[in-house]
Amino acid sequence: MLKDEAVRSAKIYLEYLIAHKDEGLGRVRARVRGMQGSLLDGEIMLITDRIIRSAEGLVMRIGGTVYENTAEKEAFRVMSITRRKVMIAPSEEVAAHMEAAWESQEPIILETDLTFLVKRVLNWYEKYGNRVELPSAWPDCRLDPDNPITLSDNQYDCAVLAMTSPLSYIWGAPGTGKTKHVLASCVLSCIRAGKKVILAAPTNNALEQSLGGLLRALYKEAGMNPAGRVVRLGAPSDYFRLAWPEVCEDGAVDWMKADIREKIGEADWKLSRIEQQWAEMREDNAARKGHSHPKHAFFRLDQEKRNLTAEKQALLNKSRKLTESGNILSVISDFSVVAATVDSCLFRIPPDSAFRPDHIFLDEAGYCNVIKGMTLLGFGKPVTLLGDHMQLPPVFEGEQDLLQDPKKQLARLWKISSLYMEDAVLCGDLAVFSARDPAGPPRFDRMVREDLVETYRFGPELAKILARRVYDPRFCSRSGNETKILFVDAPKKPEDKGKDEEGKHRRISHSEAKAARALAEANMSRLGVTMGIITPYRKQRRLLSETMERLYRKYKLEEEDMEDDIVTVHQSQGREWDIVLFSVTDCFDEAHFTDTVRVPEALKLVNTAISRAKKMLILIGDAESWRKKNGQIISELFAVGTEISEKEPVADALLRQGDTDDSPPWMDNYGSLHFAADTDE
Repeated sequence: MLKDEAVRSAKIYLEYLIAHKDEGLGRVRARVRGMQGSLLDGEIMLITDRIIRSAEGLVMRIGGTVYENTAEKEAFRVMSITRRKVMIAPSEEVAAHMEAAWESQEPIILETDLTFLVKRVLNWYEKYGNRVELPSAWPDCRLDPDNPITLSDNQYDCAVLAMTSPLSYIWGAPGTGKTKHVLASCVLSCIRAGKKVILAAPTNNALEQSLGGLLRALYKEAGMNPAGRVVRLGAPSDYFRLAWPEVCEDGAVDWMKADIREKIGEADWKLSRIEQQWAEMREDNAARKGHSHPKHAFFRLDQEKRNLTAEKQALLNKSRKLTESGNILSVISDFSVVAATVDSCLFRIPPDSAFRPDHIFLDEAGYCNVIKGMTLLGFGKPVTLLGDHMQLPPVFEGEQDLLQDPKKQLARLWKISSLYMEDAVLCGDLAVFSARDPAGPPRFDRMVREDLVETYRFGPELAKILARRVYDPRFCSRSGNETKILFVDAPKKPEDKGKDEEGKHRRISHSEAKAARALAEANMSRLGVTMGIITPYRKQRRLLSETMERLYRKYKLEEEDMEDDIVTVHQSQGREWDIVLFSVTDCFDEAHFTDTVRVPEALKLVNTAISRAKKMLILIGDAESWRKKNGQIISELFAVGTEISEKEPVADALLRQGDTDDSPPWMDNYGSLHFAADTDE
């Protein structure tokens, strides 16, 4: 039943996306406008005219030919992907076609197509759907008593729960130590016990945030070199690839080849020593004409030689497989930890693959939909979910029209969070489950839950607000610094109020866009301080971008920098900045996504926006209008915040206090506002 309905759900969603392909639903098309390097070298950097944020479902179109990567054939390997730069290693066929197309000026298109990802889910359930059931296997290793990673009592309880439960959920708001402390401690315990782990996340950005924190903890706290132990499947960002080259696929292959060569050299040296010992013993016996060296000594050397020869042959076989395939999957079982997006997991390491995990961890589980999340149950091994159910739910295309058809309710499986996987499986009927579209919390019957309630990021004032409005009365701050809550009063102009010609609220604020521009310019060129600008609405994001355009040109920044720095709340998911400018946009009489009293999803949206700020949150909005509204989180933030001018050098305050982030680049968000060079203009 579950298998059949999951397949039906995938088919419904797939048909919908195909029917609306002309509207660009679920697609990002980018034309290649430049190439760096040579196709003859095997790797080439493609420069595109649009940002591509993920390699998942990436295809190449040249004329009427579509090249995609399948389990049977790899048309081109994506080595790294960062904004408008995509490093690929094309097959000979693709390279030849690309070269001919470039010479003839035929368009080369890179396209992320959601339909390819939906097909992968469909294929997975058709083949493995009968394997999906709640895990009954208990973890067969415990939290390492010699764990070098510091844990608070609260974090320790969560780590113990994860290592003693077949199905568990560790909830924690940002800064509570989910990744760097709890997850890292659990994974380190598995590695030391000789167990294998899958670390999954719903997006590339979430995966790198999670894996980056884990690697940093393993390296700095445990003194463990992750090379040869941890591999990240899929295309990393340039920043991650530079920081951890031996963890990424191509770097892991190179490292393993070098390691094999070194071990073969050691085996050859040991074999030569055995031959030398053998010869010396024979000469000694012949010279003495006796039996000074008994037979068992020769037998011992012979056994050592056999073992070393077998070891060397195994290394040669592994080297040959790596050389022939050039693919890390040929030796994937040698690694302790395989990190991948959920899409990569179901595509590249299915339940019958060579990698057999002993424990599976899904980070940012709330942002992963249930139909994909349930695929991790197909391994029949303990599963631990980590995340924050009070952040945004999964992104879903077709909210307004697809779900209005009663016959297509199964498509809801693509919008319901994976935190409900227990409910879905125990319900036994996915049609009934999806029709409910659960609004309440998961049942947490067989899935046991432990909460991280101490944040080391948010200061006491903000933590109190979040405890009252969003989380739990137990939620509290353990930070020694107060999160700075500031605001710029930007009264909405008359022309921005009311409704447009279609009868819809305008959802823009020119005064907020102007204030954001002034504040950004006042804080440009502050190296070491990251700044992002967030708004709930796409219309306001466009206005912010248009308003900022001249500023970016003045500082010789590119459009892609602006696309990284100015985002909607949904686009900000999984990202963080030292300073967040939150352009609220809504006013007293027209609030929607910011109305946390009447709009159910608004609470999670506003919480997501707030929690992107690591050091300082600056609201930009109509302060007077918001102060009049009771029961709203934003109203309370305006009430406790300190008003500043739109030209306040707020970054200087962080720099003076030394209150900046010393995280390495792969833990940052790679925006441009803190990289801007001084200008005389």
